[in-house]
Amino acid sequence: MIRSASLRLVPAIVALCAAGAVAALDHEQAFSPYVSSLGGPAGSPYNLDLQGGLESKVLDDGRVVHDDAGIDVHGKGRAYGFGLGLDTDWALGEAQDPSRPRKTNPGELVRFAATIDWALEIRDPRNATLPLLQIIPHFTYITYPSEGYVYGLDNQSYLKRSQRWLGVDAWWMTPADGVELGASLEQNVSTQWRSTRGWLGAREFVKDVAVDLSFWQTVGFGDSEYRWVTIGQDRTGVDTADLGARATMPFSTVKGLFSFAQVELSYWLQKSARDSLKAAGLDGGNVVISVGLEWQPE
Repeated sequence: MIRSASLRLVPAIVALCAAGAVAALDHEQAFSPYVSSLGGPAGSPYNLDLQGGLESKVLDDGRVVHDDAGIDVHGKGRAYGFGLGLDTDWALGEAQDPSRPRKTNPGELVRFAATIDWALEIRDPRNATLPLLQIIPHFTYITYPSEGYVYGLDNQSYLKRSQRWLGVDAWWMTPADGVELGASLEQNVSTQWRSTRGWLGAREFVKDVAVDLSFWQTVGFGDSEYRWVTIGQDRTGVDTADLGARATMPFSTVKGLFSFAQVELSYWLQKSARDSLKAAGLDGGNVVISVGLEWQPE
């Protein structure tokens, strides 16, 4: 269905894309007080995490949604393992809208994502106070409210209106302290665009009284339907890589309030993909810097 479209649409498709991505395999630990049949003590059944910050640009899995400064506001709530997450990105600076001949205005909502999930945590049978494995089935809806119809009025933008991802994440807490290995697989269940994507990765946590550090490394892959839309190439395989680091510091005067600074490098691994992006006037890699506040009410 996607590949039956005229090849003249490929430059318009590629114009939406730029190297760099916010990895969908979450680099933050999921709060999961619901304990599986392996047993073990559970923590509080409720959790809320709210974050807001400035970001140097807005990215989403290989696409630059807004090529200027933005504001990210998102929150995650969980009760007995079931969670709801809302993630919004707002334009702060003025940038060219890749979907139509105008600029994105400051204050405009450029990306919206909503996720429903269930975090199942299996405890280590040798030590019930420690997690061993997290399995997180989820459904995510993503849209870009500020974008227009990329292909004209007769052909909608699949990336704008047809991203309904059903999938599962899994994280294994390795014997090495603070080191975890993960994988994710998602299927787009929209009737208008069926495609598959996923990630493999690792994350590391270093906790200290003054500052907490986290690092992550992921590689992303997609089937030919997915990459045809994102970079205009009929190819399947691993083609993106992400490296990131984050420092979080608590406020001594306000309980549950933290400040953070984060940097993430994203890169397209295949030369053919970088060439496609270059032909559209885009880069094959990006660095995104973010600073902000995080609040975890108790």
